[in-house]
Amino acid sequence: MIKCLIIDDNPMARLAIRNFIQEVDFLSLSGECEDAVQAMNWLQKEPIELLFLDVEMPQMTGLELLESLTHRPLVILITSKTEYAVQAYNLEVIDYIVKPIKLARFLKAVNRAKDFLRPTQKEADGYLFARIDNVLTRLDFDQILYVETMGDYIRIATPQKKYMVHLTLKALLEKLPPDRFLRIHRSYVVALDKIDSFADNMVSIQKNVLAVSETYRAHLLEKLNALN
Repeated sequence: MIKCLIIDDNPMARLAIRNFIQEVDFLSLSGECEDAVQAMNWLQKEPIELLFLDVEMPQMTGLELLESLTHRPLVILITSKTEYAVQAYNLEVIDYIVKPIKLARFLKAVNRAKDFLRPTQKEADGYLFARIDNVLTRLDFDQILYVETMGDYIRIATPQKKYMVHLTLKALLEKLPPDRFLRIHRSYVVALDKIDSFADNMVSIQKNVLAVSETYRAHLLEKLNALN
C-alpha cells in the first residue's frame, strides 16, 4: 500500500480526492490537511510516500511547501490553474492535474506514481532510483550490501558510501528482488550474495557485522542452503 496525504484548503476538493483514493486498492489515505503549515507538521511526524497537493492555499502555497521540504514525498499537484506547470516540473512532481478532477485522469496519475514507487523487477532492470538530497539517484542492485532502518529513514550501504533515504524498510523491500535480498532483522535487509559468513546469529558483510533475529534465522538458513 502507498501511504498518501491530501493537502487542500477546499473541503469539496478533499472529498473528491478521498473518494477517488477509496477506489484504488494500492492507496492508503493517512490523513488530510487544510493548509501547508498543517501538512508540514504532519510530515515531520509520519512518513508519507505520496502527496495530493493543491497550490493556492492560505499562509503558504503548495509550491512553497515543496521548496521548504528537505525530503519530499512523491507529489501529484492538483490545481485549478495551468500556470504553475513550469514550477511543478522544476520541483519534480510526478504529475499535474487540473481541476475539476476526473476519475480517469486521477487513475492515470496514481498509476504513474505506483510505477515509480513500486517498480517490478523487470521494470527496474537491476536498479532502482532513490531520492537522495532531493535528487533522484540510481542505485544498482549489485552495489547494495545491506539496508538499515533509521527511524523514518533507511540507510543503504554500498562499497563506496552509505545513502540516507526517506523511506520505510517495508516499502524498499517491495522494490527489491526477493531472490537477491532478505530481511534478517526488524532493522536489516541484506544482499544474500554479499554475505561473507554467518555465525552466532550474526552475518558479516565486508567487515560489517549485522544481527540476525530468531524470527528470520530459519528463512536465512534456507536461503543460504539454496545458494550452496
